[in-house]
Amino acid sequence: MRRKGERDESCVSSAKEEMKKSEKRVLTTAAACAVIGAMAFGGTMAYLTDNEASVNTFTVGKVQIELEEPGWDPGDGEEIVPNEEIDKDPKIENSGTNLAYVFAEVKIPAADVVTAAADGQKNSSALQDLFTYGTVRDDGSGEVYTAGGLNEGWSLLITEKAEESGGYSTYIFGYEKPLAKGESTPGVFDQVKFINLVEGQLDSADLDIPVKGYAIQADTSADGVTTIDGVKIENPALLTEEEMKAVYQVFAGQNSGFEDLTAVEGGLKDADTSGEKDLSGGEIA
Repeated sequence: MRRKGERDESCVSSAKEEMKKSEKRVLTTAAACAVIGAMAFGGTMAYLTDNEASVNTFTVGKVQIELEEPGWDPGDGEEIVPNEEIDKDPKIENSGTNLAYVFAEVKIPAADVVTAAADGQKNSSALQDLFTYGTVRDDGSGEVYTAGGLNEGWSLLITEKAEESGGYSTYIFGYEKPLAKGESTPGVFDQVKFINLVEGQLDSADLDIPVKGYAIQADTSADGVTTIDGVKIENPALLTEEEMKAVYQVFAGQNSGFEDLTAVEGGLKDADTSGEKDLSGGEIA
């Protein structure tokens, strides 16, 4: 029996053999953290706490990333009211050695709820995201929040809206430039904003906004044309939105079950660098 924290040498040996056998040139990695959690609603107030203090990083080969939110302060999550803006700025750092393209997945909780319009009139009940995301800019008279805004270099690639109350809308964002070792992206966005929810709904409900980071090696062929499993890149230093989508699909295709990469045979479970947690947050046996 292995003590907690010890690595299974047979698993390591097996993993190395599989890597030697593999003809794939693309290495992938994922990092995950639940950055907002345990939100309890009562009347028009909500309470927000940090659900995960540590960020678990997962790596295959020499592609490795870290996902951070430097602007997040757990104290900002107390007694949240409708229309309140909360600092939330997920960013990705390349902590490996290979050049990598990176992506972020953000899930926003959704519910069938009634909101109030700007004039105070009630809107009809509808299935909708409970938060918007956006950027904050100073217009000279003060800071202005722009819903749906993204920081420079980031693009929204995929949107999958929630299909039922209590579910999540999923947003996939891509960063246009490859990251070298030690480089970081700006935050995907700056804040999230709680919708103008009419009181008396979702009382005592627990909500969270999970964020995951993904990376794939920026694999350059000998002639200088970057090709990732057949995806040709016109300018490797600056991807177009369509190229980002194509590169992301390569990552998704290699990790078809990346909702829980630890369940994928030969996946990332034994590549955890925290020594204790797998991608889903469970204990590594």
